[in-house]
Amino acid sequence: MKKSFAFLTSGLVFFTISCNDKLALEQNEKETYIISKRDSIQNLSFKLEHAYYASANFILADTNKIFFYRDYSHFARCMPPIDNRPTFIDLDPRDIIQLPASSIGEFIVLNFSREEMFNSIAIASYTDTITSPILEKMFSAFAKKRLPKFLIRRTTLEEEIVLYHKTHNLPYFPDEVEWDTTRVNFESEEDVKNILKKSQEKFKE
Repeated sequence: MKKSFAFLTSGLVFFTISCNDKLALEQNEKETYIISKRDSIQNLSFKLEHAYYASANFILADTNKIFFYRDYSHFARCMPPIDNRPTFIDLDPRDIIQLPASSIGEFIVLNFSREEMFNSIAIASYTDTITSPILEKMFSAFAKKRLPKFLIRRTTLEEEIVLYHKTHNLPYFPDEVEWDTTRVNFESEEDVKNILKKSQEKFKE
């Protein structure tokens, strides 16, 4: 009888531990958003052949900082570019604002509407794995405003460089940046002439 009781007790302990382990895994999965393991594209309201920038762009700089800027330049293009690199959008530090993390939900509720035709949303992260309470607040606000479509992606090189200059209070001149052309597409001939060419010449010296 004692052996049976001991076996039953150990079985219950094992079951409890297994359940707790499963619960911990579920909680971790909820807290961590892994871009490469989740199909962010399914959140888009329409299929984009070249999905980087949206009209509204949020940048998660870390777990407690979030920045925001708008970009409508991609709506002027009739067709998406064949090149799969992000197009240079001439982003400026003054275009980017820092939002208070504590009221990110209120910002979304006040500034976004399901009825806005050109209101595409992108959330950019520096890393593939996002562990941020801000993201959970954003998801809740999207649900509250019934905004079911958005894109979660990695930050582009241009965003990273421009935001670095902003947060470090440094003057930003695109033609003084050593651009990695595998990560940015200078689509316009004017951009190539005025920015990329000068940049490459400067860093060859």
